[in-house]
Amino acid sequence: MCASHKVVVIGDIFADMLTQLVAYPNSGDGTYGTPLVCNSGGTGGNIAAGLGVLGTDTSVICRLGDDEIGHFLKDDMLKYHVDNQGILLDSDYASAQVIIAVTPDGERTIWVLANGSAYEQLKPADLDYLDKVKPEAIFVSGVMMGIHPAEESILAALPAWRKKAKIYFDPNLRYPPDAVPPAVRTSLQKLCGLSDVVLTGKSEMDALDLRPRAGQTFIVKSGKKGSCLLDEQMKVVYSQPPTEHVAVDATGAGDTYAAAYVYAEMSGMSVEKSMEYATVAAGISVTRSGARAMPSRDEIEDYFKKEKQA
Repeated sequence: MCASHKVVVIGDIFADMLTQLVAYPNSGDGTYGTPLVCNSGGTGGNIAAGLGVLGTDTSVICRLGDDEIGHFLKDDMLKYHVDNQGILLDSDYASAQVIIAVTPDGERTIWVLANGSAYEQLKPADLDYLDKVKPEAIFVSGVMMGIHPAEESILAALPAWRKKAKIYFDPNLRYPPDAVPPAVRTSLQKLCGLSDVVLTGKSEMDALDLRPRAGQTFIVKSGKKGSCLLDEQMKVVYSQPPTEHVAVDATGAGDTYAAAYVYAEMSGMSVEKSMEYATVAAGISVTRSGARAMPSRDEIEDYFKKEKQA
């Protein structure tokens, strides 16, 4: 099975600075950890890379700083067979960095050091790259909401593509659930309403008051509890249990799930089968370190074969 469908990801590409902590400290205390390791990250970059690994014809639209990190991050997308021509290098703003601290149980704490960085500066003209690619699907990361002019650029461009491409959306909320700015909540709700497929975390759904609309595929991810599909009445119509993989590093697991789901659905799988495929991909990914740990199609298929034989 191979997905040759064209997908464009609109989102962020950040530099992930990863450390493995001995334990997470209490406020005011210290802890020990490994030296920082720089990896390519950002929700948009992770999802695009995951799609590329699975064989999808993928492009990404974003802005990076015209600096050492920006050039590294743009060139690195080619390693995942992702078209990087939609990435613009901005000489007026720096590339963003993210510090990710992982505890021994695989849980992570994230500091997104991106305020005032290049990714916020996405312009309406940057979205013209969609006309060049003519994608069958568009994936938008909610990280792009609440920043300007990127938010306005995306919300202005998407309506024209609603009947031409399938629109996928993941909130990727970076605010504490009880401290989401009202303007950000409103913009994420608007983006949710423009989308054909919503892939949201449970806490994100509650914090943003997201609700399924008619004809929309609305999937709620609950980490170690699996995922479920909701109908317009917020009733669970399908539940997908998690795999039994033991987590080493859960960084990027949600992005892996999202990319694998898009790949599976674009390959012709049903919603339920796509959820199962995405769950297996995410399960394998947490056994490895780093945000870009998408397993190959062969690894995923081998898992299904072993499950059938068990």
